[in-house]
Amino acid sequence: MNILEAARYAKVPHLVYASSSSVYGMNKKIPFSENDNVDYPISLYAATKKSNELMAHTYSHLYNIPTTGLRFFTVYGPWGRPDMAYFLFTKAILDGKEINIFNNGEMERDFTYIDDVINGIIKITDQPPSINSNPHSDSQNTSAPYKIYNIGNNKPENLLYFIEIIEKCLGKKARKNFLPMQPGDVVRTYANIDNLYNEIGYKPITHIEEGLQKFVDWYKSYYF
Repeated sequence: MNILEAARYAKVPHLVYASSSSVYGMNKKIPFSENDNVDYPISLYAATKKSNELMAHTYSHLYNIPTTGLRFFTVYGPWGRPDMAYFLFTKAILDGKEINIFNNGEMERDFTYIDDVINGIIKITDQPPSINSNPHSDSQNTSAPYKIYNIGNNKPENLLYFIEIIEKCLGKKARKNFLPMQPGDVVRTYANIDNLYNEIGYKPITHIEEGLQKFVDWYKSYYF
């Protein structure tokens, strides 16, 4: 709300903000599309991201502020959040401690490397949405200068394979502790990125093996 109010009074030409793939909740349709219903979040985090999108639309409608929400899909890479799974896995493996693997490893995530995300953000920043004079022809069905895009890798990876790559990068095996599904978690995420590709030519180029090697190299140089 503070950011939206600041954008309103400063008359910013385009507000780009972070949403999340978590808004899709238990969506069964694969891959996830911006046109899918996102009214049933299964975590408080997802609910707050959905609320961000709703508030942004309200300000776009009332004050003609161009806003674009980007639904990030499991971003990873150097300088990430230390509470993310790949950080925790890497630290635990190096320390010889167990890693917790939920749903017995039967999980898939659309892991998206940070450089690909940044390239998408830079490109979209220069293309603010305009007022739609014919909202019924638009996939998001609004006349406001407002857009939502998925920004992902468009290729889900199995969690156990993800861990296997980290093991190879570290040259050390993980001690695995298999656990049931966590409340508020989802089995699979998968981004349909057609809209972002058609609008700005967004196309991720970093394979998971390359991205995790870059992360591990950074991790070792930063923490050791």
